[in-house]
Amino acid sequence: MRYKKIFSFIKKKLKYFVREKNYFLNKQYIPHYLSNINIENTSVCNLKCRFCAYEKRDLTNVPLNTMSLEFFKDVVNQCIDFGYKNIGLTPVTGDVFMDKRIIEKLDYLDELKNLDGFYFYTNFIPANKEKIDRLLEYKKLSHLGISIYGHDEETFKKFSKGTSNSYNILIKNLNFFYNLLKSKEFKFKLEIGHRTTKDFNIENSFNDLSQVLKNIKKLNNVLYDKNHSFNNWGGLINENDIEDLNVKFQKELIKKTGSCALIYSRLVIGANGLVNACACRDANFSLRIGSLKESKLSEIISYKNSKYKELIENQEKNIFHPVCEKCDFYKSIYEKTFPTWILKDKENKNISLKKFKKILS
Repeated sequence: MRYKKIFSFIKKKLKYFVREKNYFLNKQYIPHYLSNINIENTSVCNLKCRFCAYEKRDLTNVPLNTMSLEFFKDVVNQCIDFGYKNIGLTPVTGDVFMDKRIIEKLDYLDELKNLDGFYFYTNFIPANKEKIDRLLEYKKLSHLGISIYGHDEETFKKFSKGTSNSYNILIKNLNFFYNLLKSKEFKFKLEIGHRTTKDFNIENSFNDLSQVLKNIKKLNNVLYDKNHSFNNWGGLINENDIEDLNVKFQKELIKKTGSCALIYSRLVIGANGLVNACACRDANFSLRIGSLKESKLSEIISYKNSKYKELIENQEKNIFHPVCEKCDFYKSIYEKTFPTWILKDKENKNISLKKFKKILS
């Protein structure tokens, strides 16, 4: 354990040194901004996970909402016209299957000629057999993530504030999905994100949930990732929220060097039309740079947009919004990184800040 801490300390110091050196040399690695954009088809969730900012959203400024089908199509079309190639549907806080018209929206995405793919994470509980069955029919579904909270009924309820009925539906849906996956060909990558306690090892567990997860993770194209580390959602979550979950809470903030890669390549369009410069940990859309109810996307994601320009220039001077100051999810453009989980295994085309400004001016 001691050696791991020493190694981690050295690794952090080396990364910081590289960032500082590149900052001094004015050398950036901005993940290509047209690789992907997020569209929050709904901000409604069926769970109230204790480590999530869902219950701490400012509902006055960012009310729970679901995009109409017509508005969703308009937003998607503007994204395609802008040049985006992949669309993520994972809400900032919410679950895609809480949208009653989600299948119509996925159908629309799947037929778009100029879209490479779409992807999303879900807790899989609001889905049903018909919707799960349809997932295997989509040609452009590139990645599907399923979030699992806890490792049995007791810990599921403790982590997610869900009910026994929700837990049973999850197991039923997973078993149905497993039987589909082993009987039909599927091309999308499936990631099981298992968020549970430090001491849990799935290989030593034989309950219904563990058994179906072990069955699924044996299939091709499946990645199982068990994680017990949680971050602070830009300061909205604190240790008291998760104190009895037996997990790691990331208290240490990363010393920031220049602007965050997420404000270039992880933008999100909220269910209410707000365009926010961070799709990851800004539940209250504090970094909003415009609204599609008032302006076109091409006018918002532009260096001529004073709000976006000011955000970038401030971060380059190491002046950060309070939500960014407290965030432990920061990824500097002065080190090579990937903006989203779907690009982990792909070669990423980085661009300089100078080129980014030129393109968007």
